[in-house]
Amino acid sequence: MKKLTILLIIVLGAFGLKAQTDVPKFTVSPSEVDALTEKVTITFDVTGSAVEGLTDVYIWAWAPSLSPSETLLDYDQGSASWGSISKNAKLDPVAGNPNKFKLSLPKTVTRNGVSVTFNNIAELFGVGDTPGKIKEFGFLLRSQDGSKQTPGDLKTKVSLLPLEFTPAYFRTFPAKVSNKDVVTAYLNLSLIESGEDQKLKIASKITATATLMTATGTTILAVDKIATSYTSEKEYAFTFLPEMLAAFPAGVSLKDVAKCKIEFSGEVSDQKGGVTTVKTKAFEFSFQSYE
Repeated sequence: MKKLTILLIIVLGAFGLKAQTDVPKFTVSPSEVDALTEKVTITFDVTGSAVEGLTDVYIWAWAPSLSPSETLLDYDQGSASWGSISKNAKLDPVAGNPNKFKLSLPKTVTRNGVSVTFNNIAELFGVGDTPGKIKEFGFLLRSQDGSKQTPGDLKTKVSLLPLEFTPAYFRTFPAKVSNKDVVTAYLNLSLIESGEDQKLKIASKITATATLMTATGTTILAVDKIATSYTSEKEYAFTFLPEMLAAFPAGVSLKDVAKCKIEFSGEVSDQKGGVTTVKTKAFEFSFQSYE
């Protein structure tokens, strides 16, 4: 009987230790984000972790590449202190599920008596002007007094898409966007594809046509002759906000917009003084869905 009791104590102790070392599960929406992505939601499932059962769960987050490394949510002024975490670091509960909490951006808080809105991860870590400095951030979840916490040492972390871009014939920034985000489309004619009209290389007056479509590819609206600018990266670019591109037809709204198609065109003069219009192929991409 004594041996059985000891064995039971060992089993229960091992179970308790495992609960202390279990990391929380989490999801990021959208699934791929960079430091400037807006409308980001991170949802945490604390089931089986050291903070399961807590009504109030706080996040302690840090970016290894930064100094100071802690998120501005963790302290109101001065520097971060484990023993006095700010109320701003308290996660929002997920309705209907006591084991789930979330952090959503944009997030408005009061720091040192001033109202501040964090629109993206770069701003959350105080590097809104130099977002390329943050590549990833780690986090742990904890009680307010710090007596309970999930594992640290980057056991849980969020990796960010690089802000540096890979040169391409066509690209957008951000690489993935929702239909509510500002989009910039780029065309690099120095990387023109073999199947394209090579006269585009010498074309002038490059303009664009943007078409918004439903998930099935049905055209909602199209706007042509959009002016482009020539960037320092030798790309033609234009920026647009889908909901401001043009008036939507009756019975159609932004929620119906699922895809976008973009074409560029330019003018080429011939030896007789005539002008020919040349066009790129249609570049199509889907908008990311946010929760």
